[in-house]
Amino acid sequence: MLREHPLRILRFSKKFLWLLIFPLLRGAYHFATKEDVFKWLHGTWFDLLILLLILVFGWLVWFCRKFTIRDGQIYVQDGFIFTRRRYMPIRNLSAMTAEHPLWLRPLGACYISADTASGLLEATDIRLMIRTKDEKAFFSALPNLRTGKRHHFRHQGGIWRVLLFSMIFSSGLSGAVYLALFWFQSGRIARDILEQLRITERLNTVSEEVARRLMGIPPAAVTIGIVILSLWLLSFIRNVLRYGAFEMQSDQRLVSIKSGIFTRRMFLLVNRKINFVDMRQNLLTKLCRIFSLAVNIPGYGNQQGSIPVCMPILTIKELSDTVPMLFPDFKLTHRTMKPPWHSWFGYICMPLYAGIAVFPLFHYTRPYFPQLADIFDFLQLMILIPIFWKLLIQIVAFMTTGLSISDGRICVRYCEWTTFHTIIADTDTIVKVRIHRHIWQRWTGKCHVLIYFQSEVMRRCHLWSMDYQTALRDLGDYISAK
Repeated sequence: MLREHPLRILRFSKKFLWLLIFPLLRGAYHFATKEDVFKWLHGTWFDLLILLLILVFGWLVWFCRKFTIRDGQIYVQDGFIFTRRRYMPIRNLSAMTAEHPLWLRPLGACYISADTASGLLEATDIRLMIRTKDEKAFFSALPNLRTGKRHHFRHQGGIWRVLLFSMIFSSGLSGAVYLALFWFQSGRIARDILEQLRITERLNTVSEEVARRLMGIPPAAVTIGIVILSLWLLSFIRNVLRYGAFEMQSDQRLVSIKSGIFTRRMFLLVNRKINFVDMRQNLLTKLCRIFSLAVNIPGYGNQQGSIPVCMPILTIKELSDTVPMLFPDFKLTHRTMKPPWHSWFGYICMPLYAGIAVFPLFHYTRPYFPQLADIFDFLQLMILIPIFWKLLIQIVAFMTTGLSISDGRICVRYCEWTTFHTIIADTDTIVKVRIHRHIWQRWTGKCHVLIYFQSEVMRRCHLWSMDYQTALRDLGDYISAK
């Protein structure tokens, strides 16, 4: 029986920090003057005793938490009052992950995670902080990758592909989320950093200087642009660090994925546990016919802000060589169900209405804020650009949305916000098919089709404005069976 890395004692001790309330109550009972406060600070023996007690509790939890691999099972035991034992058969594993954060590598520690298709949604079934030397025991329990030419496939993502992938899937919204997490979790530290570096003053200075060189653009508009660009850059850097040094290998039984610059990660995925493959594109990459390949499998891509990438950037030819290593007999089929030509307005109506509404909105609000007239012009332009971009996306979505079913496989093409998805899965993974019709769609014979796939987190494909009779013809069996 093995134990986790001793650093885990500190993690377990966090659970007992509530014990610090006792020295605080002891001091608060005697607080009357400032002298009492200083006396309390001098008499710290009780506080040290409580701190020692917290560490002892953490050590007890660590000492009683053991793990081993035997008889084809991962065995974990914990608890020093009530003992809990968990058994996870190796044959049921869908993914195993090893993480080597930069700060743990000098200490000889790493995280190991094991997942199956059961358990809590978006939660790792087993996660341990182990010694690096014990990592081999976990991965040796799974079969080794076959390296023969007949079965083996290996691809390393070059630096330019990783950079291109990071540019495509980075956004100011993601950067804002990361910054907000840092702000709220770090609390006073984050605010102190902003104060010491005088970020606000420097940002105003830069904005005024840029506005002076770019005549006609107000400093406030430049500030907004710099903030948006900075948030996007933050997301871009995070993606580069996460997916840098990318390498994928497969032998049609297992998929090995390695990535990360500061935090190195290795994922070992079981092919038969893959629910579906997802080929992702944005508008530019769709026009260039290049893809990003992702897989849906329990235990991979569940971390916040991560994408379950199997290959960052692929051409159409590389795609035909890669996907068969995940899904045998892979082929992209033509759509047998697609939106009828008279449903085009259902795809463009929302961005079209939003673009039309911008002009009267700013026209009638500008007189109430005359001092912000220049900023209003800038904001109007900045709002119209993404609306126009979304309009183009919806036009392409109308031309490409649809599905086909053949030989027990389903190929679904649809657009979700700004990303185009092409999902290939076995028809056995279809959990539910729902046909939704508005009142006015009953007059025109159209409907919305929602397809739910088997997944650890609910995955829904929304096909807009499809022909109702065609949907019943192609998906009627799944509607009744599911």
